Amino acid sequence: AGDGERKKREMKKMNFKTMQEKKRPSVMFDDMNNLTKMVANDVSPSLVITGQPGLGKTWNVTKTLASLGLKENEDFVHVKGRCTAAGMFITLFENSDKLIIFDNCDSVFKDSDGVNLLKGALDSYDKRVISWMSAKGLKDRDGEMLPRSFNFTGKIIFISNLPIAKVDSAIRSRSFVLDITLTSDQLLKRMRDLLSDVEPDVTLKIKRDALSALKSAHKKFEGVELNFRSLIKAIRIRQMGFTNWRQMVAEQVMGVK
Repeated sequence: AGDGERKKREMKKMNFKTMQEKKRPSVMFDDMNNLTKMVANDVSPSLVITGQPGLGKTWNVTKTLASLGLKENEDFVHVKGRCTAAGMFITLFENSDKLIIFDNCDSVFKDSDGVNLLKGALDSYDKRVISWMSAKGLKDRDGEMLPRSFNFTGKIIFISNLPIAKVDSAIRSRSFVLDITLTSDQLLKRMRDLLSDVEPDVTLKIKRDALSALKSAHKKFEGVELNFRSLIKAIRIRQMGFTNWRQMVAEQVMGVK
């Protein structure tokens, strides 16, 4: 009976969450860099990156593109924030042969037209025809009418703070997809590993103190926002040398309900 139970446990399949929790953060970000290089080098036309905010997803993507010699507004464009379906169509048309980073443009998922445009742009086909078939056509910034359809030959990296399960399955199926969701232990390890790169003009001693205070706050209080933005806040407070800096760090990183 013991052998039978052991075999059952061994045969049990690992789910996505368990696999992510066992994965080293450095491997996740190495995967992100490699997939970004595949898009930049025309091996794949699209990549969707999801996960918690404040983990450095955008920083890693732009750093990887820079390491390849690509320049923003020349070789790639970076679109941030709210994006309507019409805005996406215009952006895709104006940059139809470039690499486009859509960063934190999750509002597009609330519009079926936006989702359909994104599906077409992310597809893996050599020919991707993007269409806007409405009674009223769209105009560019100069007031000129845009065509109703065009062939998109560019590449897209879509960065979202949504959990991967919240992203439309048809969008996930059309691209390489990478989810960066870290446990608290994984995130603290990632912070330790990158401490020398964060706030580079600050001494390592101060940064270690700040990380220690952030870790203590996370252990003591509920709702602590554990991410790199919180770490930077903690470092800047510690750098000032206030007598109550630890309490100030805790107050700045605690979540508000």
